[in-house]
Amino acid sequence: MLKNMKTIHTAAACVLSGVGAMCAGAPAIGQTVALSDNFDSGLSAVIAPGAAARTGVQGFAGLGPAGNQFGGQFLRSPTGNTVTVTLTDLPPHTGLSVLFLFAAIDSLDGTGASPPLGDFLSVSLDGALIFRESFANATANQVQSYVPPPGVQLARRIDLGFSGPGSYYTDSAYDLSADPVFHNRPHTASTAVVTFLIEGPGIQSLEDESWAMDNLRLVLEGTTPACGPADVGRQGGAHGADGLLDNNDFIVFIDLFFSQSPLADRGATGGVPGSDGAWDNNDFIVFIDQFFTGC
Repeated sequence: MLKNMKTIHTAAACVLSGVGAMCAGAPAIGQTVALSDNFDSGLSAVIAPGAAARTGVQGFAGLGPAGNQFGGQFLRSPTGNTVTVTLTDLPPHTGLSVLFLFAAIDSLDGTGASPPLGDFLSVSLDGALIFRESFANATANQVQSYVPPPGVQLARRIDLGFSGPGSYYTDSAYDLSADPVFHNRPHTASTAVVTFLIEGPGIQSLEDESWAMDNLRLVLEGTTPACGPADVGRQGGAHGADGLLDNNDFIVFIDLFFSQSPLADRGATGGVPGSDGAWDNNDFIVFIDQFFTGC
């Protein structure tokens, strides 16, 4: 569970001068992780869970792409309960991405044309709705309004534990961090409030239906890093920026590389900055260039 902010990518190259690092043209622009919580070792203080609680992922374990899979525990909520994340003292930025794995658990009823009528996942940023779609698990003929883009759906109407197997109690899983609707939402304020809720006339008790999230990340877009994108390591090789470029950054980058973390996928063919979905020598070339650019 990571609670500090760290810069993970830049879009402008910097060069060294006699008085330190200078950027050519615009300042280095990047992404800063404002919150990252996998719920395995506790709950971040910025999350107000309401009636939600950390729960073992059961059959959801291992679902998801490399580096972003369900595992350990996730935050499970009854329908009708709001989970609220409040961020403060944010650095200057131009957008916010809301990234998470979503578990649709047991007999969620979709849009519904008859009782129980409907279950809708609603996600809001500072009170403005950014996502509202229904999810259906109970029967094959229910209407689900959410049509996942390629790569988002991980499992659909199968038994992944909880109140199943059998009857209406099947489950579905989605990597909503891969849905562009959650990427780079316009945002510039120094605070942010993100809420998650399944609402609608069809909400029922936890034993009948519920939902969960895992690997929640809130990422600030368009930030100016204090020490460049190579500042990923802290004292003792802990993950996170510390305003220094030293051996800790190399230690952490290697850890990120071998875990196939998106944070290490920073080099494309020929050592050009940019992610390409591969973890290879190009990533090391770009990281070393970024490291010697300096603060």
